[in-house]
Order: sequence, then C-alpha cells, then structure tokens
Amino acid sequence: MKQTMILPPATIGILGGGQLGMYLALAAKQFGYKVAVLEPDPLCPAKRAADIHICKRYDNQEALGELAQYADVITTEFENVPASTVDYLNQFKPVYPQAESLLIAQNRGKEKTFFRSCGLLTADFVLISHIQDCHNIKAEMFPAILKTTTLGYDGKGQVKVMQASELESAYIQLAHPECILEKMVTLQHEVSLIVARNQTGSNTFPVIENHHRNGILDISYIPAAIAPELIIQAEQAAHLIVEKLDYIGLLTIEFFITHDGQLLVNEIAPRPHNSGHITLDSTITSQFEQQLRAVCGLNLGSTALKQNGAMLNLLGDVWLNNNLNPLETMINNHPNAKLYLYGKTQAKSGRKMGHLNICNNSREDLEKQVKLLKEQLKIND
Repeated sequence: MKQTMILPPATIGILGGGQLGMYLALAAKQFGYKVAVLEPDPLCPAKRAADIHICKRYDNQEALGELAQYADVITTEFENVPASTVDYLNQFKPVYPQAESLLIAQNRGKEKTFFRSCGLLTADFVLISHIQDCHNIKAEMFPAILKTTTLGYDGKGQVKVMQASELESAYIQLAHPECILEKMVTLQHEVSLIVARNQTGSNTFPVIENHHRNGILDISYIPAAIAPELIIQAEQAAHLIVEKLDYIGLLTIEFFITHDGQLLVNEIAPRPHNSGHITLDSTITSQFEQQLRAVCGLNLGSTALKQNGAMLNLLGDVWLNNNLNPLETMINNHPNAKLYLYGKTQAKSGRKMGHLNICNNSREDLEKQVKLLKEQLKIND
C-alpha cells in the first residue's frame, strides 16, 4: 500500500453531495481542510459545508478535470459513483476507495462471490441472468428474495418469492437483466460494523445493532446486544475483507445473525453508513472523521465508546404525518436528544430527512425514550 499523508489546508474532493458528504465536509472543515464537492443536485446537503460545489454530472470530464484541479485527494460518499469516473480521476489525484472495490460493492453477485472467496459465510444464493434460469432453481432455495444485482437500496429492487412457481413473474416484475436469488434466513439480529484502513493500519468501530421498518433503517443501537464471540467474528471478517480488497478509506459491512447463532455477511458499503450516525455522539472519533483520517493517510482515531447510544432515523413521513411542526417535540421535549437535520427542502415518504441521537448507558432507558419519541412523532411500526 502506497499512500501520501495529506495535511490541512489541502482540499478534500468528495464525489456525491448527500448528507454523508455534508458530515464528511464538516469534519474536514473542523480540521482546517478545504472541501470541493461534485454533485449534480443544485440543492444538495453537502453544498452547505463545501467551499466549492461543482454542479455537474459524475461522468462529465470537464467537471472531473475541475475537481482534480482543486482537490489533493478524492473520496466518495455513495457507492454508485461510476468506476470509470474513479479510474479517470486516478490519473491526476489519489482517489479512495479504488474502482475495484466499488465494482464489487455495486454488484450483489460479485459481493457474495467475493465473500465466499474470503472463506466467509453468506446466505445461499443463485445468480439469474435469463428467464430460463428461473426454471432450474431447486425447491429448497425457497422462500427467497429476488434482488437486482445493481442499484437497489432501502428495500427497492427486490421481491419476496415464497415458492418456485412465483419466480418467473418476480423476475419479469424487476425488469432487470441480472438478479440474485437469496434464500431467506430466520434472523435474530441485523448488525453493521464500520472499519477504516490506510497505511497506518485498520480499526473497527463497535458493532451496531440495526432495526428496519419497511426495508429502511429505523433504529440503531451501539453497542449491539450480541454474544462476544460474534463480535470477535465480525471484527475478524472486517479486517480480512479490507485486507483482501487492499482497501483505503471507510467501509461498512452488514451482517445477518441467524436464529441458530451463525454470522452471515450480507453486503458492504464503501462509505459511511446511516447506522454510523450514532458515532457523532457515542464514540471518540466519528465515522466521518475516520473517513477523513483514512483517505488523508493520517493515524486512525480512537473508536472507543464514550457512551452507549441509539439513533432514530427521521424520514419524510414524520413531517407528512404531523399537522404541527415536529421540531418542538424533537428539540424541546427531549433535551438529551441530539437533532441532526440534513437541510433537504422537501419531505417525501421514505426520504431520509435527519436523525436523532440519544446517549445513555442503560439499554432499557434508550429503548423507552426511542419508543416515546416514535409515539410522539407518529412513527408507526
């Protein structure tokens, strides 16, 4: 691994201008770096924290040349940055993560195959590239979930398939040339682990326990209430994955824990993660500062817990379902809850608008306050 240390007041280039890019930009500004963001949305959240906003497409070579002119190092805030964009920019400035890692993370089939090549366990899966493939799947694969291999997120691009006779219509419904059929497993928990790696080594955050609603992350707890041996297995898997990828930057790994205590790798995200928002208040170093440290070749920060915590996702439904402005509930009625809003101009159902962080070393008290907040904000389970 060859990496040059980059110190302030250098400029950090960010591909993507969402809320993850905004918090990375804020961490960079705190350190004294400048920030240049490439994002085609003129109202993107990261624009609020950037010195320079290049409002053009990711495949626009003029825009890429402009970003390379400003930036000393470039990183990403979402996984679907075109790999060709990263390869092009790499001619001029270092870009982390590299295109090879993005290509794996962008394709569920490549992901699962990579995990298996590392000796890690996954749910059983079959790739489907033609409608004829639907007729060759064994009955023991069902019930299953059919997913597009690319571009699906937050429950989009997937269909439950309870038996073999439903598979062909599900494949037609997704209208995608390549899909992956994953056998459904009975879960105890879904957890995520965030790991960073650069020339100074690799370091993991505490395992985070995640609860979803309608396929979208609802609540995260840190640390996860799982067996110590599973934590060790997850940490070992994380270090193995970043080593095999020769990864530089921040990587999130999502795991399933089955009813019989098996740890299965589900997917990776080559960026900060929604669940990692709790690190803004619960750990010494946030996931955004750690990404900054990783791509700049700095010593990685401590990921030790300051206090246990919970993160409640705030979707657009909170504003759509409340006649009165919900901000009073979030700010005045819960003085120990930290409110983070992303500056998005329009609330839409399922759209991530912000989150609330709560710190308390009592898991029972965390759960009670989260439950109360959800009731007051009309977040229905």
